[in-house]
Amino acid sequence: MNFTFPTTNSSNNTIGFIGLGNMGSAMAAHLCNAGYTVLAWARNSSTFEALAHLPIKPQHNIEALCTATRLIALNVTNTADVQSLLFRDGGIAQHAQPGSIIVDFSTIDAAAVAEIARQLKSRDIDYIDCPVSGGAAGARAATLSMMAGGDLAAFQHIEPMLKHLGKTIRHVGPSGAGQAIKAANQMALCIQLVGIAEAMNYALEQGAELSVVLELLQAGLPASRVLDWAGPHMVKGFTDPVSIEAHLHAKDVRMVADAALKQGLHLPLLFKTAELLDELVAEGPKSQDTSRIFEVVRKHMRT
Repeated sequence: MNFTFPTTNSSNNTIGFIGLGNMGSAMAAHLCNAGYTVLAWARNSSTFEALAHLPIKPQHNIEALCTATRLIALNVTNTADVQSLLFRDGGIAQHAQPGSIIVDFSTIDAAAVAEIARQLKSRDIDYIDCPVSGGAAGARAATLSMMAGGDLAAFQHIEPMLKHLGKTIRHVGPSGAGQAIKAANQMALCIQLVGIAEAMNYALEQGAELSVVLELLQAGLPASRVLDWAGPHMVKGFTDPVSIEAHLHAKDVRMVADAALKQGLHLPLLFKTAELLDELVAEGPKSQDTSRIFEVVRKHMRT
């Protein structure tokens, strides 16, 4: 399929988007529906072929995207991806217009954010670290939770745009604060998930019926949204569609664990959770639900 690359004048209603995966494409679709002109750049034209039903305007390169708008959104996989897009030859920092705002929805290393923001500010570019929680389902439903760190005035400038993408939107402090809270979110979620898997396996080992275990846990103090999501998967044997892909949680938790080690922090529950998630991803299919950590925990019960 051939695409026409238009010339677009910058305006407050134009946003550049890089990172049109499952979440990014859903977010871009909401912005299109809200009346934004969405420009995008991707390494492969196949990205745009899959999104041909959306009025996204593909750009030849990063320079063209930066020339056309002062608001650029990123939603990529890891810290190295963000740093490359920003600072490589031909990257965003080289071509972004003074006064631009970059809002980064990626989940990356909180310790790296302050330096990213400092380098961009020296070029008169504001950087808002704005990781999101809610997964692809939340992106499709526009119910994401957003935790934004960085300059308050820059955040307030983009807040109306963010309201088309999420329900819980907070400015949480200086650069890096958003990523720190997202890290805490992933820690609490995944550590709790391992605890549920261990408790369910223990009860099963004693002869209890898993469906009954789940019902009574949900009726008591252990009740939680994590239990409501993961418990049914564990009871049914992982026959339901994948809700959250394990490799995404494994990536986030490993990143936080490695950063904690570099800081000299002792977080034993986090470190063990990272090990178990690494094992799950290494041994299972690429697309599998994180709740299958139940099987990894069971394997280790008698070792």
